[in-house]
Amino acid sequence: MKGIAFERFLGRTFRGEIGQFFTPRSIVEFMIRMVDPQEGEIICDPASGSGGFLIRFFEIVREKVLRDVDREYADFVASLEGKKLSELKRAERLREKDEQRRAAIDQHSEDSRLWKLANRCIYGCDANDRMARTSKMNMIMHGDGHGGVHHHNGFINVNGIFEGRFDIILTNPPFGANVEPTDRITEGDVRTTDEQRRRYSRAYGKAYTDAQERVLKALEAKAPIGSLFDLPHKGQDDEAERARHKPGKIKTEILFIERCLSLLKPGGRLGIVLPGGIFNNPSLQYVREFCEDRARILAVVSLPQEAFFAAGATVKASLLFVQRYTEAEATKFAMVRDAAIKEVEAKHAPAIAAETARLEAEIDAAKQAKDADRRKAAQSQLKQYLARMTEQKRLESRALLRERFDYPVFLYDAKHIGISATGEPDTCELHLEPVLGLPEGMQEQTSALMQYRLFRRNPDAFIAAISKREVAR
Repeated sequence: MKGIAFERFLGRTFRGEIGQFFTPRSIVEFMIRMVDPQEGEIICDPASGSGGFLIRFFEIVREKVLRDVDREYADFVASLEGKKLSELKRAERLREKDEQRRAAIDQHSEDSRLWKLANRCIYGCDANDRMARTSKMNMIMHGDGHGGVHHHNGFINVNGIFEGRFDIILTNPPFGANVEPTDRITEGDVRTTDEQRRRYSRAYGKAYTDAQERVLKALEAKAPIGSLFDLPHKGQDDEAERARHKPGKIKTEILFIERCLSLLKPGGRLGIVLPGGIFNNPSLQYVREFCEDRARILAVVSLPQEAFFAAGATVKASLLFVQRYTEAEATKFAMVRDAAIKEVEAKHAPAIAAETARLEAEIDAAKQAKDADRRKAAQSQLKQYLARMTEQKRLESRALLRERFDYPVFLYDAKHIGISATGEPDTCELHLEPVLGLPEGMQEQTSALMQYRLFRRNPDAFIAAISKREVAR
């Protein structure tokens, strides 16, 4: 209750200044339930704001731990029934088990399950100093977990936050701002004491030291923050081409997509709030393909236009849920992708070779005739032709890849999210609009969460039921 009161106070008092950092509780609840956190999993929010996702993760996993401990105790009590024990012996057994139960949930003991949850499983950072402090206090008021939260640039590794480390990433990153070419890593971004380095090296091993080394090299080279990422290069794989290409400014939400994917372990899950342009802007196709190359798209849930009105944002947003490929899935994807590229290359090679030879002959003839205009025209035609064919091959190989590495994706258009445009609770529950054609007997389970679970259980049956209903209409 103290935590809820704290958030309520901040939301009303500072809405004009920092209210945009408060993701509506109904959206937080939905996203955390979609990724279904378990005990022992590690979460990070690289743009933690007021800490809403981290707090709810802590609460839900804590509830699971407490239920599990109580169940174990109840099972133990039941196991004593029917055993021939004296009352004294029975009381001793029960006291010992109760002491174990209490030790497991003693949040002040480093051996307890709740201490590990609060101190080893929750990480976040925010570039705004006030918000980082607010997040820490908010988490303390909700029961703790604040030790892993830092005032830090979410794009740069710090302490326990580095690539390939997390089971779950949940975040609502800032929209619309840009990371400029002049934004560079500073000494403050990598400042760590010798004692801290030794402690983190012992805790995280070579993965930590390698991650920090990458950032230190960028600092020494005075490289821009964007140099740490692939997306600013817009898919340029060739090292020489990447070196020639100097990325300009790039939207923060685009870099956060790559950052979140890189923070995940293989098989880790991501839930992220993104502006609609990420999903439908033709110029951002390379961002969508970047995601497809690294993770399985689980679900896309469209939010109503007014979802963030109360926070001062008018952009229409959607929720993206993905799961990073396991090593086996990544290997399979690469094999299918490489085979598709090779097949398309072979298909177009004869025609490209013939047209290239024809245009090169035209260039040579123009040179011999000392016709500069004709030579320039032929050179321009060759350049345009090769660029056009490169793009055509890319599109064809991508289409072939999607056809051969196909899987269903859950899509949902949410009409109600439990809050009004002013941020107050409304009379509609979260996601009341049902998808047509639910499996028989499940018509009452109309929330997006319940439908997603049905979809994951049996995608083919779910899709077939929807298709049948659409045909009937």
